Amino acid sequence: MSHEEKKWLNKLGVTILNEAGLDFEEWRDSDWIRKTTGQMGYAHYYLDKCWDDSRRTNEADALVYKKLVDIDSELGMDASQQLFCCLWSTTRSDIIKVYFALRIIFLNFLDY
Repeated sequence: MSHEEKKWLNKLGVTILNEAGLDFEEWRDSDWIRKTTGQMGYAHYYLDKCWDDSRRTNEADALVYKKLVDIDSELGMDASQQLFCCLWSTTRSDIIKVYFALRIIFLNFLDY
């Protein structure tokens, strides 16, 4: 992946997080997330920030999560890491199904 592609994907991740209502500064990127927050990527960061402690549930939007998983995948995040982060952050079936739907599409693609 070229530097420009990585830069574009990071800019897209920042835009999606901000549109989702998180105040994510533009200079931050996926490397910053991993080094500073302990999360593995944009999707994990998003799930963590959507946790509502008072209600003991995750308020994440599945469509936003899907977009961020796609970006993390393009940036090289391993599928097993994504699954671990997903299950660590929520047990909501609609969020977990996003991950598994993406895996099924990917695995079917590999069969061709």
